[in-house]
Amino acid sequence: MSLIGTVTMITGGTGQVGRVVVRRFAEAGAQVVVPYRTLAKWEELQAELGPLASQVDGLQADLVDEAAAQRVVARALERHGRIDHLLCLAGGFAGGRFLEAGVDLWDQMLALNLRPTLLALRAVLPHFLERGSGRAVTVGARQALEPSAGASAYAASKAAVIALTQSLARELRGTGVTINCIVPSTIDTEANRRMMPKADPAKWVKPEEVAALLLFLCSPQAEAINGAVIPIYGRL
Repeated sequence: MSLIGTVTMITGGTGQVGRVVVRRFAEAGAQVVVPYRTLAKWEELQAELGPLASQVDGLQADLVDEAAAQRVVARALERHGRIDHLLCLAGGFAGGRFLEAGVDLWDQMLALNLRPTLLALRAVLPHFLERGSGRAVTVGARQALEPSAGASAYAASKAAVIALTQSLARELRGTGVTINCIVPSTIDTEANRRMMPKADPAKWVKPEEVAALLLFLCSPQAEAINGAVIPIYGRL
């Protein structure tokens, strides 16, 4: 699949899953823009990319801040002239039983999972609508559809991402702009292996499988897909 001549912005691109996605999109020929919070993480990503690093442009920004999100999109447009795809991968997990966890946990989950997605979309969608084209993809979680005990804040924050995506998809009908949400189960990352040492990671979703689904949703073959909530559950 070729994405030569396109520009993809990937939030969360320095994370364990994001790094794989950045590589796959660069390999497909896209110019990739990665907003990052810490310079060290950005430098690690550049080192991992090797020769592909020339196709990846890093812009420092904290996407929980609305002004910062607007600035990073404006800089990306100044440098590259366009954005064709927005992948909202930024997020995180923290658990806690409802009556034992404080409201601060809820604030943390909403700040990690909903706010960066919301602000990135608000910054990029005007450009998409002006051009009459663009693909946005958000990331929910299986927990949002099948919540378990001790994960109410995380599940609610990811359910909010799904609801936002479906509502926006209806607003965007007929504009040439689409938005879809992928819903992964546990992804095989170092962090999840440490958190669940007794689990069988062979059954989990591979980051490469997430990247492949995202590539498809940004391809011409997915032009008619809008408002989809797509499970990617691995072998569980």
